[in-house]
Amino acid sequence: MGRSIAEELYSLAFDLLEAEYRGAGLEELLERSRALTKETDCYVSAAVRDARQSGLGWEVAARSASVSVATARARWGEMKVKRRLAVRSVERAATRQAPAPIPDVRPREGREAAGRASRHLAAALSQLHQSSGLLIRQIARNTELSPSYVSRILSVDRTPSWPVVQQIVEVLGGDPLELRALWEITEGVPPTPQDFIEAATRLNGLLRGLHLAAGCPGVQEVCEQSNGQLAPETVEEILAGTEVPSWERTGRFVSAVGGYPADIRPQWEAVYNSILGACDPAPKAAAEGDPEQGQAW
Repeated sequence: MGRSIAEELYSLAFDLLEAEYRGAGLEELLERSRALTKETDCYVSAAVRDARQSGLGWEVAARSASVSVATARARWGEMKVKRRLAVRSVERAATRQAPAPIPDVRPREGREAAGRASRHLAAALSQLHQSSGLLIRQIARNTELSPSYVSRILSVDRTPSWPVVQQIVEVLGGDPLELRALWEITEGVPPTPQDFIEAATRLNGLLRGLHLAAGCPGVQEVCEQSNGQLAPETVEEILAGTEVPSWERTGRFVSAVGGYPADIRPQWEAVYNSILGACDPAPKAAAEGDPEQGQAW
């Protein structure tokens, strides 16, 4: 249980740090800080309980927490910890079942993100066009679109529907998955709930799409653009999709290929939230007549 809560602490800490970077107001900063403190208290309870279940004595637990044995027993006794974690599970379940809140994004920021994604999308299509060696009239003939329409798409003058983008990408010999998320950001479509495999695959496609839009720079060039913050093996793993990078590495990679990390954060969070959902399933109702147990966790 401690590991599951630690995962949530990781997310909350990054949310607080990102709020600091964008200069959020004091009210938001303190609200995020309170959420972090509350989750930290739950983590301590879970960590002590995990250690106790593995055979750790109260004396060692108390010494590790720098409190007396009596205080440790009173603060982290089995039933008290059960109730605390049960309340946490109920609160998280209610959050999952509640209607999704309207994103708190300023219209200007939304337009800017869409504009950046549109430029990346066009750059990626242009890169595929150059690599294919096809003339615009050939693309038009193979897609049954007019040459002028194809030209406008490749010059960022027009963002088409997804079926049109997919058709052009396939004609140019590219992978539509690399451009799907970029197109969604252009249209202001938020990431939809997915399982881990789908979310991770879409994130990897988005990162490869940005890499394509940047002209497919080599691994060493990406490392240099990150000011040495990314190792070659890390860049290779990101492009290959062999593992989900941390937000720190994701942000550095996005910056290194000319992207804007804040635009990519929702896609990364979709992966991370799918992991949290698998680690912390919704609680089951307690058996009737057993008030001590409360909710299962």
